[in-house]
Amino acid sequence: MRAAHRHGLSAQIEARSTDGKIRNDVLVSGSAGHIGWEAQYSPITASTVRRRSTAAADRGIMPLWVTNDDRAALIDRAPWVRVDDLPWRAIASDRAMLVRGGVRHLQDWACTPAAQRPCPLNGSSCGGLHVAWSLPALCLPPKPHTGVDALVAASAEGDFVPMKIPAQHNPRASARLWAPAADRDRWRNIIGEDEALPDAEPPMQASLTFTEEDLDSTCRYGEDTRVFDDRRPRRDHADTSGLHTFPEVPQRIFRIPRQPQRLNVSPEQRAEASRRCGCRIWQIGPCAGCGTPIHRYGSGSAHACADCRRRAR
Repeated sequence: MRAAHRHGLSAQIEARSTDGKIRNDVLVSGSAGHIGWEAQYSPITASTVRRRSTAAADRGIMPLWVTNDDRAALIDRAPWVRVDDLPWRAIASDRAMLVRGGVRHLQDWACTPAAQRPCPLNGSSCGGLHVAWSLPALCLPPKPHTGVDALVAASAEGDFVPMKIPAQHNPRASARLWAPAADRDRWRNIIGEDEALPDAEPPMQASLTFTEEDLDSTCRYGEDTRVFDDRRPRRDHADTSGLHTFPEVPQRIFRIPRQPQRLNVSPEQRAEASRRCGCRIWQIGPCAGCGTPIHRYGSGSAHACADCRRRAR
């Protein structure tokens, strides 16, 4: 509430939809629409998350689930974020609360030997283009963490948007995240399609099994055993999400599209261009925009000359 009012947004506590069937913990309204914040610190099933999220979306409300549990069933089944497990006094105070999971930034890089990242496929380099979503601290260069207060305003104003990122080779498996709108636009430009795909298959209900072991009836309350009987799989990971790999950079993302250029220069002119660009002779090639000899191939090369890149900005 405080964060919404601080940014001049409308916010309602325990807000109900017009038909009374949907109730949000906090409903924040901005230029991008209505964001229904749901603080879910207690266990909830995946089917309940899907049902309530669908009902909210049908009424023009974008759900935003908040959890402090990296094993929560709501993760990747609806728009979500994860925060630290803080005592209520810290939550109610003016202390900044950071988003620890559910907000990611787009990272794309050419997989060459000179790349700052190893190839996610073979650990070396594959010569392709990798596109993935990373946590802010794992971006290159690192990006600042998003605060909950900042996300309240950014989500309602459309600066951060919910996304569903399908796996490249299994479209029915997907990750949910919040991302800057600019990253969403670049993702669509690279992938060449909208990220909206069919929902993942509902998980199969786990069957009950019996180990035939004696039940331990000893009360462990107060003991510092550090043993946690939580067999749920961890759903929030630091690994990159939505990795897509292309054998080469897609033509559609070039601001200066590749054109059939040929380098018609003499050996002397090629040698002079090599000295001017500070590269080897075999690394000289035509600018994709104007055909001027430039450092086109190898480490540190460019797709187009500086003049063409400036004009494309």
